[in-house]
Amino acid sequence: MAEESNDEHYLKAATELGDSQKVLAHQAIYSSNGMKLVERGLRVDSGLFERLINHRLQLPIDESLTAEKAVTLEELRNQAEALITQQPFYGRLAAELSDRVTLLGAIGSIALPKAMAFRLTVARDRGGALFEHSLQVALIALYLGIRQELEVPDLRALAAAALIHDIGMLHVDPEMLQPDHRLDAAERRQLHAHPLTATMIVRQRPEYPQAVARAILEHHERHDGSGYPRGLKGAEISVMGRILLLAEVVAAVLDKKTSAPEQRLSLILRLNHSKFDAQMSSVILKLLEQGIVDETDSEQDIRNAERIKSLADDFDEWSKARSEMRHYAAGAPVVGAFLTDRVATLERSLADAGLHPDQLKSVCADIRDQPGEVRELAMLAREAGWQLKGIIQDVFCRFPTLETTEEPGEVAIRDWLLQLNGRLQ
Repeated sequence: MAEESNDEHYLKAATELGDSQKVLAHQAIYSSNGMKLVERGLRVDSGLFERLINHRLQLPIDESLTAEKAVTLEELRNQAEALITQQPFYGRLAAELSDRVTLLGAIGSIALPKAMAFRLTVARDRGGALFEHSLQVALIALYLGIRQELEVPDLRALAAAALIHDIGMLHVDPEMLQPDHRLDAAERRQLHAHPLTATMIVRQRPEYPQAVARAILEHHERHDGSGYPRGLKGAEISVMGRILLLAEVVAAVLDKKTSAPEQRLSLILRLNHSKFDAQMSSVILKLLEQGIVDETDSEQDIRNAERIKSLADDFDEWSKARSEMRHYAAGAPVVGAFLTDRVATLERSLADAGLHPDQLKSVCADIRDQPGEVRELAMLAREAGWQLKGIIQDVFCRFPTLETTEEPGEVAIRDWLLQLNGRLQ
């Protein structure tokens, strides 16, 4: 697989790695037409980026480079053990000695060819939190795999899939990943391509069984068919894929710098029960029950009053948006049907979680003096808002021509969606 000439983001990260540690070309680097670009044995750093970026390479860049401080199996195992020791949730994954031995054993024995070790090194040193996130996903996935009674070779394959599932993110513009960056439709499509990128990379490695590539491809699918890149649902997703997609969400939510992350994760899993394998979700929910504690301090009553007011405002906005949606959806039948169906699914999930939007005012009155319930309701409202924003993003991804259409009904629904997205900030 030749390196794409315009794959600048990974190439930039790979060459910049040489600015912080010794990176050598262990073989000469050639362009696809046979021109030698880098001599064997030459030290590679960011100074070579401009020379390389203007050519399609004969081989992927990581096939030719060796990092002095490359990621090793021992490091992966040690870092996983540190997570278990230092973070309570991950400690609960390994509370049983047999689980701890199996978890660490699988991580410490994955196939790790030099080219993949180099990619993980770039993720560790240039990819921000990507490396630690992958370790977190691996621990959660393996715990679920053990509960699914996977055999040792399958657990090893699952560990590999988890550790490298996001290497496609190294090919995404880092600016897109900044917290304050608002993605446009083209950027969302680029971001949604990262499972495909990672899958293509892994399929070039004979060290990994086909199940690894398949699980990586499926790690953003959802059980109800609302995921990407193929919109698979239920049994269409492999067991390893279902494990990986749930582990990815668990790790992402727990890693966010928010208050009560475990309680928020519990709420998300219950609110989105149709998106994940029910048996696997129940395993995580049982773990979360062991760690969720009540919030107590002297300003509790003040915060609860603020939360109740915020909830009322949030759901007034929801009711307004739902009324507007019916009007605009009628003018763009195809887009409108997709949007209406997704919002209806979200409302059913809210009802299943104990709060349909129409019930808000009565529920708020009933729980005003119950701090725990108010806190969970506030989290539920925030999650509903985030999910509604996600639905808006999905509309633009599924219907890319919506951004440039001149059809009156579609123009109207597009402008309304953009306005609603702004109101949901």
